[in-house]
Amino acid sequence: MKSPNVNTPAPPSRTAEKLAIHGGPKAVEKPQRDRWRSVRLLDTLPILNYVRIDKTTAVTGGECVRPFEQRYARLACSDYALAMNSGTATIHSALFAVGVGPGDEVILPTYTFNASAAAVRCCGANCVFCDIDLNTLNADPEDIERKITPRTKAILVVHIWGNPAKLDVIKRIAEKHSLPLIEDCSHAHGAEYLGKSVGAWGDIGCFSIQASKAVSGGECGIAVCSDPVLYDRMLALGHPFRIRVNQKAASFDLGNSVLGPKYRPHMFAIPLASGGLRRLPKLNRLRQRNWDILCEEMADTPGVRVPETLPDAVRGGFLKFVFVLEPELSCHRDEFLHAAVAEGVPLKPDLYSPLHKQNIFRQEGPLTAALLEAAKNDFGPPEHLPNMDIIEDRVIALPPLTKVPEKYLRECARGIKKVAHHFYAAGECA
Repeated sequence: MKSPNVNTPAPPSRTAEKLAIHGGPKAVEKPQRDRWRSVRLLDTLPILNYVRIDKTTAVTGGECVRPFEQRYARLACSDYALAMNSGTATIHSALFAVGVGPGDEVILPTYTFNASAAAVRCCGANCVFCDIDLNTLNADPEDIERKITPRTKAILVVHIWGNPAKLDVIKRIAEKHSLPLIEDCSHAHGAEYLGKSVGAWGDIGCFSIQASKAVSGGECGIAVCSDPVLYDRMLALGHPFRIRVNQKAASFDLGNSVLGPKYRPHMFAIPLASGGLRRLPKLNRLRQRNWDILCEEMADTPGVRVPETLPDAVRGGFLKFVFVLEPELSCHRDEFLHAAVAEGVPLKPDLYSPLHKQNIFRQEGPLTAALLEAAKNDFGPPEHLPNMDIIEDRVIALPPLTKVPEKYLRECARGIKKVAHHFYAAGECA
């Protein structure tokens, strides 16, 4: 079931309910604790066994890591998967594997977590930020193509909040310009586009398995690909000992040595992530159902827009449930949040800020400590990315509600609607 389109709400009544901050009744009768657990006690039993036999690391992959990798490769419709210690490590490894190096440019969306850009800088390359599509909040394919130059070495696309980007179009752009495509799927475990898993469209797909993600190992990540040489290159960057025994194409003879930081995951993260992977289909079913309920209840909410899911896309992971406040509301985001929280709705501001405005990513040159001092410099006004400017400071987020009563979901949606009607009516009267 697709999320309803709420971009064109019906005109609200002039008579808005009295807000809780003004003495009215709360929209949410009783707060609820999400009863979904990302880690269960059963998941920890293998860890206790490893402790019992005094085994705390899987130097060459081991009997616990490789089965998890094989299962994840199947999920992501890929031939190979390589577990690492973080999602950031997977993006760095992917960019390294496709040949990104000093002085190169990588195109990526400005609206994403800073790790996407930090991984580019870890290669000594420079970030070129593209604008977003206002409907989906993902990278705008047209702006991606506009940003391509002779220095462009790769395209890095992000499936923000578990919502797949327009992968067929972006892949065509990458192929047209002979550029590798890397997918940052950190929010999007189990998401699909045109019937194909995210992560399998690009040359390499990168997933975070950090504590807040749909599949959680505490701190962990995994990269998927179907090219054995790219897999071997990722081994060569950060997996000592595995580079000797786990290559897929026998690409290198490095002994046990590698070129970069040690990126293998902590062995204890794997049993936790394995449990989360087993429960991922159920988690995605519950979160999709709850997302649909929220969208249905908010279908006529004035001034609040639900980011669109593309017709051939299936969301997955759902790191958060986000909404966009439209300019016609007569309030700042903080005012809206203050009123909604008073109604009992667990809304928070989106913590992502546009990366193209952050000095640390506007610099070029090698990654050295000197960049920290240089970041204090005046770089002048940032590039104008019109769509990002529209939504900046206008995104609000609910947690990825999973195992909560339907009544609570509907009360939360009505609380948001109640606040929106109030500020919309105030704007009309102004």
